[in-house]
Amino acid sequence: MSDRVILKVSPQGQVTLRREVLAALRNPRHLEAWVEHGTLMLRPAVSATLAEAEAMFGKQGITRDVLIEALRIVKTRQG
Repeated sequence: MSDRVILKVSPQGQVTLRREVLAALRNPRHLEAWVEHGTLMLRPAVSATLAEAEAMFGKQGITRDVLIEALRIVKTRQG
């Protein structure tokens, strides 16, 4: 998807992504979000390495064992 779209922000601060945006990201269930130089950045929250997963999710109290199992499941689903 190369076209830019305008998304509405609700009074609660929620944004609904359009179907074509989600499809371009391969329909992720979770997104990692951060602000870089005043720009909101989003990407699917699937880590390639355990270290990346620990950096993202460790702050939320998700244990290393849970991350290892989650990454194993993701890798088997990707084929």
